[in-house]
Amino acid sequence: MKKFTGLFLCLLIALSTVVFSVTASAASAVNKTVSCYQSVNLTFNKAESDEYECKVENNDKKYIKLEAYNEGEYYWLMVSGLKATKTEKPLITITDKKDGNEVKQFQITVNDVKTFKHSDEKINKGVWKEINIKNPYDKDHEFSYNKKIIKFEKGGYGDGNGNWKHYIKGLNKGTTTVKVKLKNTKIVLSSFKVTVGDYKATIKKAYKNTNLKYNKHLKKSYCLSQGGSINLGEAVKNFHANSKISVKIKNESILKTAKVKKDKYSPEAVKLYAAKTGNTKVDVYEKRGTAKKTKIGTISVKVSKAKDAEVFGANRELDNDGIFYEFFVNVGDKIDLKKIVTNRYINGPTGSKFNESEYKFSFTASPADVVSVDQSTGVFTILSGGSNEVGCTITFADGSKASCSGSFDIVNE
Repeated sequence: MKKFTGLFLCLLIALSTVVFSVTASAASAVNKTVSCYQSVNLTFNKAESDEYECKVENNDKKYIKLEAYNEGEYYWLMVSGLKATKTEKPLITITDKKDGNEVKQFQITVNDVKTFKHSDEKINKGVWKEINIKNPYDKDHEFSYNKKIIKFEKGGYGDGNGNWKHYIKGLNKGTTTVKVKLKNTKIVLSSFKVTVGDYKATIKKAYKNTNLKYNKHLKKSYCLSQGGSINLGEAVKNFHANSKISVKIKNESILKTAKVKKDKYSPEAVKLYAAKTGNTKVDVYEKRGTAKKTKIGTISVKVSKAKDAEVFGANRELDNDGIFYEFFVNVGDKIDLKKIVTNRYINGPTGSKFNESEYKFSFTASPADVVSVDQSTGVFTILSGGSNEVGCTITFADGSKASCSGSFDIVNE
């Protein structure tokens, strides 16, 4: 009896250990959630010499699809949702091929596709309008609508927040319902109405109080990459196919205008840019064909000073590849980086002009046995071959700073 009891206790302890081991293994898994028709990237770093493999449990009903392989210093793991999970959830286990030891575990929850609301749209006949429609899924949108009332053009890119840009054109007056589906499925993500009519042009709310920037070193402030100007064609809501947008500036010493040609998505209009700092109001007018122009709203404009470093940034933005793209040099060469940066980014393509007294340079160069720099002249000298890091910081008279860095490609002559 004692022997039987002892054997029973040993078996019970062994079973408990096994059950505990399995439970602990699953409990250590990282929980991840994905929706049907969505993918989640679970790629992680590893040593380049390591080789991993993975297996999936609880996936007989095809809840997920895996893409997994070794790629140098990464283990590539992409999980796509196929079917919503309930109580059973797929368990992914990654192990080391050498010793079979567990490396990582992921337990996956798959959610159903979510529908969303999209506001109804209004558009004037003959006009194109850009609309943003949610699509966080891997499949493209598919649309159904009355082709006699509107024309639909699919966009090819998103804004990074799950919204994709598409375009509609009003063909004839009337209303149509647009159904948004996931391509090659019966899933309707959303539906909304588009009404084509003759709506009064107004100023968009976001433009009624506008902030612009001005810097005296710029030939035209609209050369600033941000805040230098506004295109009033983009500021008008419900413009018409034959619209021409014009303005009347209360204080013409503060703002100037430049013509903007009509394009597919905006009317013929003007661009406002700053001539000096200050505040003024701008009356906006729409002229339709041969009819008299009518006032459609007023914009309050505040112009503040743009920092000198913003002028540097505007010049830098126009230089696509940058200074250090394929900058080939030989040992013994001397490079006047100060002169190069001054000509390209200080007095650059925007037409900006600075006096030498309005900025100062400081330079960096490493390693010391490869490249050196004269801080007073900004001239770099190539001492030997090898990798290197060089750069400069410009401090402007208004206290703002800009920097530029990279490396020289030292080649054999």
